[in-house]
Amino acid sequence: MAPTSHLLNFLPRQPSRHILLSFSLPSLFATATMSTSLSNSPPTYTITPIHPPSPSTLPLHEPLQRMDPTPDDIFYSQPRFVTHIDDAAIGRLREYYRWDLLTRADKRGIAKERSGRVLDLCASWVSHFPTELEEAATRTARRIRNGVAEGDNGAGGERGDGGGREDVLEVVGLGMNREELAANPVLSKGVVQDLNDSPNLPSSISSLDATTCVVSIDYLTCPVTVLRSILSATKAGGTIHLVISNRCFPTKVAGDWLKVGEQERLQLVGRYLWWAGWKGVEVVDLCPRKEEGKGKEGVLARLRGMMGGGGDPLWVVRGVKGDEAEEEARGEGRGLVHVEL
Repeated sequence: MAPTSHLLNFLPRQPSRHILLSFSLPSLFATATMSTSLSNSPPTYTITPIHPPSPSTLPLHEPLQRMDPTPDDIFYSQPRFVTHIDDAAIGRLREYYRWDLLTRADKRGIAKERSGRVLDLCASWVSHFPTELEEAATRTARRIRNGVAEGDNGAGGERGDGGGREDVLEVVGLGMNREELAANPVLSKGVVQDLNDSPNLPSSISSLDATTCVVSIDYLTCPVTVLRSILSATKAGGTIHLVISNRCFPTKVAGDWLKVGEQERLQLVGRYLWWAGWKGVEVVDLCPRKEEGKGKEGVLARLRGMMGGGGDPLWVVRGVKGDEAEEEARGEGRGLVHVEL
């Protein structure tokens, strides 16, 4: 089902020198029940598996077409120091990252394991990490900028003043604007690359534990090629988290994104992951509860609701890299799903 209307939002998500012009498409999904407050108990999500595409599924022809085919380096030449989803959605995403990106929980519900290597794909000046991950990544970035090699203190991190071990979390950002990447404190390295011109990751990005991509997968004209390249650079058991909302620069989205509804978009992104070779693909519903936006801070959310919006919905389409040897033994190699490029 195609969206019935488009809403224009001329307000940036937080103060900025720039005005953000984006479409907000009305939500077609039921809301999920979850808490947005930070706690020591993981939130409850509605999770829906996306099954592998059938052999009869039409192949994806890349590159996908856009309304505005001009080079992206022109469009992104000016930095946009704004956020592209509202504060409530950012809070839900931060909580999701806290529990599901690199962390695990013991029986007491205490988050731990904040180390590894993460790729922030289509990165900008902010990565929306929770405090624990942001602090660990910022410490690592500072050490790398100061010329301290990440391996100098062992894989478990360096010893702090108290004798404990600090987490080593290296975040590499790949984006389009050098100023935005330089302003992001969690990035150990920023790589400027137009994925629509060069869809394969540079060789310097490897051994990834996780990849994030916030409301940007719809801008890629060769999404399967990009996702396959990320898979090749990811460790076995590594994960990918594609964050999706209903906001976009409409002239820059690729393919049929604006012609289909939200459920179809989520299924489409899931097929991208399957076609690229990822496993265990599923949708995590981070949409707001109906109770959100009723307090003193919910005036704008209520106004959006009166116009058919109801606040920014949010989903994560995620996958995991399986063990290639085991997949080949079971006959589950990537060759079973053919994609015409």
